[in-house]
Amino acid sequence: MAGRAEKRADGNAYETAGAGSSRPALLLRYDRFNRYSLLALLAGLETCPALDSIPVFWTDPRRNGSMISVLDEYLDAYDEIILCYSFMTFQWPVVRQEILSLARYSLRERVTVIAGGPHPSGAPRRTLEAGFDAVCVGEGDLLFPRFVLARSGAGRLEDIPGLYVRSGTGFLFTGKGEPSALGDIPPFPFTQAKFGPIEITRGCPFGCKYCQTPVFKGKKVRHRPLHSIFEAVERLVETDRVDIRFITPNALAYGSNDGRQVNRHAVELLLKGIRDRLPERGRIFFGSFPSEVRPDFVDRQTADLMQAFCDNKRVVIGAQSGNPDMLLKMRRGHDPDDVRRACRILVERGFQPVVDFILGLPGETPRQMSDTLTFMEELAGEGVRLHAHAFMPLPGSPWAGLNPTPIPAGIRRNLEWMASQGSLFGQWQTHEKMLTRWISGRKNMEGGLPAGAVLRSNRAESHDPD
Repeated sequence: MAGRAEKRADGNAYETAGAGSSRPALLLRYDRFNRYSLLALLAGLETCPALDSIPVFWTDPRRNGSMISVLDEYLDAYDEIILCYSFMTFQWPVVRQEILSLARYSLRERVTVIAGGPHPSGAPRRTLEAGFDAVCVGEGDLLFPRFVLARSGAGRLEDIPGLYVRSGTGFLFTGKGEPSALGDIPPFPFTQAKFGPIEITRGCPFGCKYCQTPVFKGKKVRHRPLHSIFEAVERLVETDRVDIRFITPNALAYGSNDGRQVNRHAVELLLKGIRDRLPERGRIFFGSFPSEVRPDFVDRQTADLMQAFCDNKRVVIGAQSGNPDMLLKMRRGHDPDDVRRACRILVERGFQPVVDFILGLPGETPRQMSDTLTFMEELAGEGVRLHAHAFMPLPGSPWAGLNPTPIPAGIRRNLEWMASQGSLFGQWQTHEKMLTRWISGRKNMEGGLPAGAVLRSNRAESHDPD
């Protein structure tokens, strides 16, 4: 049925069809932290021609009124709304309040609410208990089209691997989903002209104990084929987008068979192929957020490649600790000397290293934390910028059930001084305050940071831009 086009206050256009359309519509709960995840879902939809015409809208109810008021407007035009959330652990308190607000919503039966992303994947049962109808565990770009088809009447949710759904008075897990082949899915939804960084690699073999990536996306690395990357670059250039960025747990692992050894030839083919497809004013940002590098992958040859082809002046390196025993305990797979060497090689070539550290790790002694502080001060003296985090137990990670170690007052003062000098930045103090509230009520957190056995997920935080 044809309808007239209207425009919501949030800028989304929709068709109205009198008493409502029989088509469901997708409503994506957007904020600045989940945009890349939502783009991946929409890219997955493009692999399913049957969903070409499904209406898709973005909303942030914090800007456009309450979630109920947003849903009221869309349900005037559509019989059913599939409301989609993707979020990380630190976003959970806000998300949970929004979902609780729907419990007594008079039109709740016309809304299907699905969650995905790092936190729901690590704590699916608690996410369902908060009021979600389904949880995608792990990767969602192949699962999501099947979910939408099932809600449109073409299949059953119970037959889709990778879902936690409500079943009677309990919950049903449909089994582990299949990992995506990146070459089968575009990096972003071309037809909707929504673009972002190009995901070039998924998975990480190292299994750091604080991190969700290996358990959320697997320990086996999967790389996007060069032809798929180059096609994405060409599409970006066609729309006058000539700054190219990437999503990967380790930019210098591109093309590596096992994710543990550098494949310099593959990295060169990647960077040279992109450079050849860019206009003169085009820029490549490789090794800057959201595509950091491991210190043990930085050597003179890889740094020379970045210097030859890349435009970013900062390179993000994960160090996490300056104490060798703590690095071994968390299974980082490198030592402080690897970090020193990587930073010096990069500085020699005109880059500024931005090095991540996590403070307050489980079981971290005052001496170990002091070693990290001393190492941070050493690097800062060589022109390195420091990015400080406070340990956060992430659902699904091996250290999900462990509390952080309090950061001593003396170390805190030194961190604050380095921040005042411009050599350190980060949200470590905010994370500490958040964790204090959560840990004090761990037994009643209702999905906060589960201490028991849980399923698995992914860690992320933004760095300042280049």
